[in-house]
Amino acid sequence: MKLQNFSYRTQIFFSSLLLVILPTIILGIATANRTSNEVQEDFSRSMDTITTQADLTLDTLLQDATKVADLHILNKDIRKAMITNYEDDLLSYSQDSYLFSSQLIQANRLNSNVTTCMFKNRYGYTFDYNIPNVKDQYAILDHMDEWAGTARNSDYYTYFAPVQQSSTVKKSILPMVKVLYDSYTFKEIGTCYVGINFSAVENIANSAQTQNNVMLIYNADGGLAYSSDKDFVEKDASPELKKAIQNFNQKITKESSVRTEKLNVGSDSYMINGCYNKTTGWHIVHFMNNSLITQAYRNNLYHYAGIFLLAIFLGLILAALLSRGLTRSIRQLCEKIDFRDTSNYSDITVEGRISNQELQKVVHSFNRLNSRLTQSLQQNYQSRLNEQQMHIQVLQAQINHHFLYNTLNVIKSLADIHNVPEIKTIAMCMSELLRYNLKKVPIVLLKEELLQIRRYMTIQNIRFPGKFSFDYDIPDEFLGLEIPAFILQPFVENAIGHGFSEREENCYISISANLEGNTLHFLIADNGQGMEKNELEELVDSLDKEIDFPADTSSNHSIGIRNVQQRIQSYYGKEYGLTIDSFPGQGTLIDIALPYGKKPALPCTEQNKTE
Repeated sequence: MKLQNFSYRTQIFFSSLLLVILPTIILGIATANRTSNEVQEDFSRSMDTITTQADLTLDTLLQDATKVADLHILNKDIRKAMITNYEDDLLSYSQDSYLFSSQLIQANRLNSNVTTCMFKNRYGYTFDYNIPNVKDQYAILDHMDEWAGTARNSDYYTYFAPVQQSSTVKKSILPMVKVLYDSYTFKEIGTCYVGINFSAVENIANSAQTQNNVMLIYNADGGLAYSSDKDFVEKDASPELKKAIQNFNQKITKESSVRTEKLNVGSDSYMINGCYNKTTGWHIVHFMNNSLITQAYRNNLYHYAGIFLLAIFLGLILAALLSRGLTRSIRQLCEKIDFRDTSNYSDITVEGRISNQELQKVVHSFNRLNSRLTQSLQQNYQSRLNEQQMHIQVLQAQINHHFLYNTLNVIKSLADIHNVPEIKTIAMCMSELLRYNLKKVPIVLLKEELLQIRRYMTIQNIRFPGKFSFDYDIPDEFLGLEIPAFILQPFVENAIGHGFSEREENCYISISANLEGNTLHFLIADNGQGMEKNELEELVDSLDKEIDFPADTSSNHSIGIRNVQQRIQSYYGKEYGLTIDSFPGQGTLIDIALPYGKKPALPCTEQNKTE
């Protein structure tokens, strides 16, 4: 409800209250928002740092593993072992196995990130390092054969499998399988498996781990390779949140360094960022529930709650004191107005104290003004009502008297000169026209208006055989519409009286109707002589001018058009009326715009009915 609808005392009360409370509330909310934004920015920077650090650490681990996998390029003995078939020379195979182990121990002496390693040459002979038992060896061989096909179709012929938990070394292992190619012949010489200690990346994720903070790593195929919180993936996450994270993961590209967004899932809000690891093609996704930030925001509001309550208490006291002193006389005035008998008007008085002298001056001025306005409005209303009724009657009479006079002359001339059946037709049409014109109600149906025009054109065609052609294209659903009388016929009369005054044949008049939105358009077109530009402009300018009675004879040719314009706007409003286009030597087009489905009614008539 608007404040203006309350009493003056209530308005003063609320205004005084707001002067105290509003600044405090604005200050408190602004401070809480600023603190919340600062906390959110700090968390966002921390998340970006953690994600970037995890990406760099992962790159370091993979570079160490790649160095081991590329030993065949750096060491000729290793290359030779990878292309040798030991079927008939098992002693050499034993010696090369020892050589392999020595080289791998030396290569991995300063690199503790590689936990296990196995090479398989082109003939199926294997060379391993730090594999504790045969069971693990067979498991690695199975994985090598399974992942080698994927590695051949991947970048750098390398495939990184999801992180696995090793039961032997009690660590998280990131398996890497790489297809090896001879640096001389560029032919495949075998495969290499490297088990990478994933603890370094895991430690980074765990160092930032909270109940609202989870790090996920997706492989190049979009599968989940690692999660810092297994319960989140298996139980905690809702399907909507998983879908939102997957959609974010798909947006991460090679070109993006660190991508940051805000996710809204149901009533929860999350901050999420991610980056693309160029070595593996993996996506590192790090997200956090904003409940911590929300809690910080709520805590700030709680701190200001005491201030708000104190401000409200002081505001109530101040508002009550101010409103009581200022509204007492106004309350007395309202009571006297409520008990006043308006049928027997008398002045309103307020017996106030000295502090209310200004209010009494307002009351005295109001009484004098109200007395004058009451008398003036009553006189003006009656005058306008009489004037409007006379105005419509005179306008309708102005439309018809020229036509009736000319038609009677035609009937008389035909009766005196010719003994032909046309006289009967003219007499019948004239009788219907007179009956239509003498109607008391100025509202008619569209089909009645069109019937009058057809009778009018029948008489004109008898007067001037073969000169006029008339047709109309009105959809049947419009024929029952109520419209003001005589809003179409004046334009047909003007076309015959002015547009075709210099033509003897091929005179064509057309009436059509179409609906655009809620506006109904009547289009009246003729192929007469049209109007010059200055004549058209003068006619258009005169449409909005009041018609003086008796009309000036110099403007009799446009009185019917102005009549229609003013009656349409009297019934429907200023937004409706006429649009006129005319072209010299080509004809004239009249567009009459009316509201579709709205019954015409004069404002003064409606007011009279209401009263």
